[in-house]
Amino acid sequence: MLSTRDLVAGYDERTVLDGLDLDLPTDAFTVIVGPNACGKSTLLRTMARLLTPRRGTVLLDGTAIRELPTREVARRLGVLPQSPLVPEGVTVADLVGRGRQPYQRWWRQWSSEDGAAVDQAMALADVTDLADRPVDSLSGGQRQRVWIAMTLAQDTDALLLDEPTTFLDLAHQVEVLDLLHRLRSERGRTVVAVLHDLNQAARYADHLVAMRAGAVVAAGPPREILTADLVRDVFGLACVVVPCPVTGAPLVVPAYTGGNAPAPAVAGDHSSSTASVPDVRPSTGDAANPLAGSHPSKGL
Repeated sequence: MLSTRDLVAGYDERTVLDGLDLDLPTDAFTVIVGPNACGKSTLLRTMARLLTPRRGTVLLDGTAIRELPTREVARRLGVLPQSPLVPEGVTVADLVGRGRQPYQRWWRQWSSEDGAAVDQAMALADVTDLADRPVDSLSGGQRQRVWIAMTLAQDTDALLLDEPTTFLDLAHQVEVLDLLHRLRSERGRTVVAVLHDLNQAARYADHLVAMRAGAVVAAGPPREILTADLVRDVFGLACVVVPCPVTGAPLVVPAYTGGNAPAPAVAGDHSSSTASVPDVRPSTGDAANPLAGSHPSKGL
């Protein structure tokens, strides 16, 4: 489990996180959401040991992560930062193979175990047929899957990903999120990701963390915490929250602010009368989500 205690972190003279306490569940897909500059990426970077906290600590399975050897952390925690740079001309197989570096020693170079780990990682990420392609020749979605394959080759129990869907079109976003969902549901990996799309977060997350101004406003299962009040408090957005017709997950529908709003369609009624939409959260239980435990994009 990853957790923080009295965490203070920031950049130069600016404090972003100030006394943050947070526990992230194991074997779950956690998504961190919030407005721009609220501290999402700072939190992820600090948990990944890419940013040194000014005070407080990050705990990995109860041990301060700063006290653990770098190689041990790399064997337990895979990290994918925002927009990683691809070395020019490197192939997919070469890049995925770099995920095995934590296991290399001067007396132990590449082994059959490393090869098997790379093959398995590429198969999980569905990039095996791209093995000989230069990474910089791939589409955005393919490239993200390759980076995820590299983190999978590390063979860690937990993955931290900072905005893995940034700059991707909708189809590629779903492609990447489906992969992360499968890693959690089929492989038991702990996945923690920062996302901007609140509806995607609600659809895929087991555990949702909502942040504002460097603090955690709410944390828990999306269907328990994602309400119109929360969206207004965190994002300053008026909305209604209704069940997704496909998954039953909370679906955020922004209020119409353009003036002279068109009347919503009402089944069996083609008049221009206006119908109100209540703030609804799905009920608990598997029946509320017919796709629970299955492929989230199935049925789209």
